[in-house]
Amino acid sequence: MKLTIRRMSAVLCLLIATPSIHAETAALEIPTIFSDGMVLQRDMPVPVWGRAQAGARVTVRFANQAVDATADASGAWIARLAPLAASAAPAELAVESGDASRVIRDVLVGEVWLCSGQSNMVWTMGNSLDGDLDALGATNPLIRLYQVDQATAAEPRFSAKAAWTHSTPATVPSFSAVAYHFGKALQPALGVPVGLIQSAWGGTPAISWTRSSAFPQHPQLMERHQAWEEGVAKFPAQLEEWKKAMEEWKKANGIAPGTQINPQQHPNAPKFGGYEPTSPHRPGSLANGMIAPVAPSALRGVIWYQGESDATKPTRYDEHIAVLFNDWRKWFENPSMAVGIVQLASYMPVKSEPSDDPWPHLRESQRRFVRKDPHAGMVVAIDIGETDDIHPTDKTTVGRRLARWALADVYGKLTLRGGPELDAADFAEGGVKLTFSQTGSGLRAFNGPPLLGFTLAGADGVFHPANAKITGKDSLVVRSEAVPDPVHVRYAWQNNPVSANLRNQERLPASPFEIAKP
Repeated sequence: MKLTIRRMSAVLCLLIATPSIHAETAALEIPTIFSDGMVLQRDMPVPVWGRAQAGARVTVRFANQAVDATADASGAWIARLAPLAASAAPAELAVESGDASRVIRDVLVGEVWLCSGQSNMVWTMGNSLDGDLDALGATNPLIRLYQVDQATAAEPRFSAKAAWTHSTPATVPSFSAVAYHFGKALQPALGVPVGLIQSAWGGTPAISWTRSSAFPQHPQLMERHQAWEEGVAKFPAQLEEWKKAMEEWKKANGIAPGTQINPQQHPNAPKFGGYEPTSPHRPGSLANGMIAPVAPSALRGVIWYQGESDATKPTRYDEHIAVLFNDWRKWFENPSMAVGIVQLASYMPVKSEPSDDPWPHLRESQRRFVRKDPHAGMVVAIDIGETDDIHPTDKTTVGRRLARWALADVYGKLTLRGGPELDAADFAEGGVKLTFSQTGSGLRAFNGPPLLGFTLAGADGVFHPANAKITGKDSLVVRSEAVPDPVHVRYAWQNNPVSANLRNQERLPASPFEIAKP
């Protein structure tokens, strides 16, 4: 493509006007997570990092602090500010090394959260229920947004192609709806600035977000990682073989060389399913490409909406994300970093009870994870899903439920973090007594009675529909004439358990669960 005279002049002016910037960058670089309008985490040490000339001294100045660091042999350096008090007054963060300096303006101090996962976390305000209405009132200079560009990498990426923005009607529509509604509920409740870092990619498995250095902690993760790396090594040769086979097939079918082929129109054409090196499904690729540019930022926590891509092998999901989040806690230098996950929403056609769908197994795996992790919580979304869409558009409810969890468990502002949580099961001949916490003002059958969605099984493992009756503020009993001696009980055990109606009086839904007699 030829440049017009006007475009050539603009390029020449840019090159002439910016040599000092290039020289300065060579001497001192910081990632874009440190850019105008950012929010720093309050009440904990704040890492600031970048690159400079090997052995160079770097000074970071903020809020009457001056902290020095020395660049190592590779040029990497990191300084740590002492814990900061929350502040809504715009301030400057300065980084200096020799004659080079960078000044970050309009910096606030408050609460910072990483918002990650797959497409339901990516899902924008502009595509969400009442997104246009919510955007009208989105002006809030105390909510700041940072959206990591989608990129894979074989090695940790230094910086993202991103910048901090204020929450406004213009910036909010393209931002994560779950993240925005989470921050929108947090900010006035806490009375401090809130920074939201969106780093999410649709259709991606948890292993892509996990650093390869963590894989040896779990044999299955290590096996998947090794298979991928072996496939990546073979990819170039396999690609060439496929190209050759495709051209031969075109010739045999009278198709001109170089013609683009649509596999749906030519089902007999050669197929290629190699391990693409830049695939977002490659283990570790998104940890390198989309988390490394913001690590080790000081964070209060992570909200995580992911799992659909792992539902084909759901039973060990809890182990896999335990590896992920424990490694992120090391990476972000925060061993008690809070993690709030969204349980899979209802989806796919409704079935009659009993059923044994794959999504309930993953939901149970999510429930197991939060019960084992003292710094993790989960919000239930089975009541806001859509039968024919894996992306429910009601992101307001999800974001607000995440905020409720955080305000209860992380900040101590609420006592009720969500819906009823199964605490104990007392198996006896003729029935099972279930006891719950987080019942608020008491258990209830939403739009009932009766309670729906319960099944029982005996020693044969065959489940039958069961009757359930609330017997107290925090308890109920489940029975079935077909199962006189129950040893298993399930609730909402479907991909789409729309009829399941156990809630507390505050109308927050109970999680699906499965529990067996000890």
